[in-house]
Parts: sequence; structure tokens; C-alpha cells
Amino acid sequence: MTVENILRDYHLKSTTCRKFILNELLRSQTALTEHEIKTSFPDLFDRVTFYRTLKTLEDAGVIHKIVLQDNTTRYAVSKKPFHEQDIHSHFHCCVCNEVFCIQNKSQINIELPQGFVQHRVSMIVEGVCAACN
Repeated sequence: MTVENILRDYHLKSTTCRKFILNELLRSQTALTEHEIKTSFPDLFDRVTFYRTLKTLEDAGVIHKIVLQDNTTRYAVSKKPFHEQDIHSHFHCCVCNEVFCIQNKSQINIELPQGFVQHRVSMIVEGVCAACN
């Protein structure tokens, strides 16, 4: 799927910054930090545009945020549309510090007490990836 198609599917305007960010995330096999995304095009966009675009893509469900124990934030492209829940776990390699999305075959079902509303589920497995093992 192309970046243009993804933006169209989420009813977002195709801007240069959105295309650059999505291309970087799609090109990577792992979740990226803001710094890793931005190093590909450091001077093309000002900070406000860059961070506003990340927020817009996240709010629309195009990308999702992974916050590690040390409060480092990484981003990856969502595999399912926003209205469908893309509940999956993440694997954080303690050696190379990469973060991988793990598409679970089993659903993660959490029963919440009555009146509680789930917005997000975050499950991070820490260990050593295949490349570092």
C-alpha cells in the first residue's frame, strides 16, 4: 500500500511532511524515535510542523506510539484502521534497543469494570531479539 493510499483511507490530506514521516516508518522494520524519523530530513520542516504532523497521524490512527520504561517514545505504522482495534504487543531488545511490533495470533482481552472505557492497551515484552541472540 502506498503512502498516498494510506492517507486517503484515513481521510487525511496528503502533505509533504505526512508523506515523509510515513515513508520513513514504512521503510523501517522497527519502531522509530522522533529523532530517527527526523534525521532523514532535518531541515525540510520546522519542529512545530514535524510534531504537529506526528500528533495528527497518531490521532487519526495511522501510526501508534510506543512508550518504553525509560519514557523513550517510538512510532510505528498501525496495521488496522482506527475503528478496528490494532491490539498487539511490542518487543524491546535490551541489547540493540530496537522495538518490534509483534502481531499476536491470540487476542488480548481485558475485562474492565462496568463504566470503564478502554482507549489504549500497551504490552511491551523485553528481552533479546534474534539478531542479537
